[in-house]
Amino acid sequence: MLPVATAALLLAGLPVAIALHLLALPVGLYEAALGFLGAAIGGVKLIAMAWAVGCRLPAARPSSRAVAALPD
Repeated sequence: MLPVATAALLLAGLPVAIALHLLALPVGLYEAALGFLGAAIGGVKLIAMAWAVGCRLPAARPSSRAVAALPD
């Protein structure tokens, strides 16, 4: 949980640092970082959606009609 909280705080503070010119980095580096971040978030989103769909497939579904017990 600590890495997720740290990443959230950094992502919240990064636009402020860029707007106040606290980070003096080349523009290309910003573009590369934003592209990497977008790809990472998109990848995680796709993994989460596939996981959710995969978990729903084998779920036991109730039968729509009653099944009579077979005699011995």
